[in-house]
Amino acid sequence: MEGKVNTDKVFQGERLKEAREARGYTIRELTEKIELNNHQTLSKYENGKAIPPAEVLYKIMNTLDFPFNYFFEKENYDDMNNIVFFRSKASTTAKLKKMHEIKIEWVIRIFNYLESIVDFPQSDLPQIEEKEPSFFKPRDFEEIEEIALNMRKRWNLSNGPITDLTHLFEKHGIVVSTIDSNDYYVDACSKWVGNRLFILVGNEKASPSKIKFTLAHELGHYLLHHNITKEEFNTKNIYKRMEEEANHFASAFLLPAEVFSTELVTHTMDYYLLLKRRWQVSIQAMIYRSKELNLINDYQASYLWKQISKRGWRTKEPYDDVLLKERPILLKEAIELINTHNVKTKVELRDEAKLSADDIEAIATLPQGYFSQYTGKDNVIFF
Repeated sequence: MEGKVNTDKVFQGERLKEAREARGYTIRELTEKIELNNHQTLSKYENGKAIPPAEVLYKIMNTLDFPFNYFFEKENYDDMNNIVFFRSKASTTAKLKKMHEIKIEWVIRIFNYLESIVDFPQSDLPQIEEKEPSFFKPRDFEEIEEIALNMRKRWNLSNGPITDLTHLFEKHGIVVSTIDSNDYYVDACSKWVGNRLFILVGNEKASPSKIKFTLAHELGHYLLHHNITKEEFNTKNIYKRMEEEANHFASAFLLPAEVFSTELVTHTMDYYLLLKRRWQVSIQAMIYRSKELNLINDYQASYLWKQISKRGWRTKEPYDDVLLKERPILLKEAIELINTHNVKTKVELRDEAKLSADDIEAIATLPQGYFSQYTGKDNVIFF
């Protein structure tokens, strides 16, 4: 019986480019890795001007660790905002930001796939009306304080500490993913589809208090900067102001003024240490908050910052190792539920998500090797 050619599968050059950038390769570097004669050939593959022969595609798959189907899927992201918000160091390279932009798209991809099988909590973030592009208007910090308090009221929170912010976010439909990275340049990035917020924490090894503040910061971007234009986003002074506003929101959301002010009865470093155990927020964040609320003057703030530096606490503070290590479970539990109830096998989950097993495990916070019985390099490419 004569076999049929599957005409539905068309090689997508943009997928090759995305895979290359996700792994941090330049065109020349990947050309050398897969032993092509020149980088112009690879460029033609990415631009859709040529299709790689099977043996070349096989080398690409193995070098970049992507399944065959990944390169034959055309996705439309037109319904998503095209801005990815970053909380990162000023020295973060465009290459590194691009890697995280792609990975947060994978978070969305995995969520969309799983949502076609199971029901997730509905997002109950405010449905912010899309407006015509307008000039950016800085938010008054008093307004930001009110927005933060209203958000806590919306979620029926007291004005005390939030023990597990990651769990709280997931409960209210925010999708959180953390990746295990040795890179400390990107704390997190975020993106939203409608009122569904997706957050990718760039380094799960960061201290729990830092991750907590980072999550609140990204929520701030959604609530404060939903209608920002790409042009404004790329304007240096506007971007700086947005970061200040998101930081202020995070402070106000995690450390509500009325209760925090009442509890800050003295301004010694030992007392800030005590408050850190209760609020699970860094000492440095509490000092900033104290200054924002005029609970300490410039002289007191300067003294406290000198103490932070003198004790070597700029990068690692006391109690960082004993605070609750928050871990997202939403995607992990969905995959385990689907597999445990025999809705999909592990191999079906892996293949239908169209990402490598390692990437799915990382994004969904699954144990390393969860798909191990299926992760051997295939010797046959199935079309």
